[in-house]
Amino acid sequence: MEQLIGTPPYRFEVVSAEEARIVEHRRRGFFGQWSRPRLGVRWVTCRAVPVAHGARVEIAASSGGGPLWKALGRADRGAVTRALQLAALYMAGADDQKTIYRRRRIPPGPVTLVASWAGMAYRLFTEPRDDAPRSEEIFTATELEAISGEEGPFVRVRLVRTGVEGWVERDQVVAAPEKATREAQLEAARYV
Repeated sequence: MEQLIGTPPYRFEVVSAEEARIVEHRRRGFFGQWSRPRLGVRWVTCRAVPVAHGARVEIAASSGGGPLWKALGRADRGAVTRALQLAALYMAGADDQKTIYRRRRIPPGPVTLVASWAGMAYRLFTEPRDDAPRSEEIFTATELEAISGEEGPFVRVRLVRTGVEGWVERDQVVAAPEKATREAQLEAARYV
């Protein structure tokens, strides 16, 4: 919310652990100058409540004008437009190929840790759960092989040298071509 719609002339504010809002803090005046709004301040609130199967998200926005401007059809719909942008992002979810939340399939075969793990150890999960115990440490240079058996956000992998198997979060691995050719890069890019 902060990155998508909390940009000027709106200011992002955290209200509680489950609610945040953006509030208009600057408005362009009649002569094009920026000033602090005194009447009809526009806002958008977003509240996420945990439920059994994820979270319920409630988005509300100010109407954007007084009764006179609404009657004339000149109400500013800026806050409503921003709220709709946020709702569209949340509704697209894992099926949207443009967001970082997209669903990615890791094919069986060679994989490697993403570049952000370069030089740092990542410990394999023993089970496909966030609270599962950890086992072997792997690095970006460690030869890994994905085994068919994705479960939720986890991918089952095997260490090529030792044969130890474990689970890695899907967003922490990418398909790795065996040969560094342009065709291999294009093939691996299909799964990213």
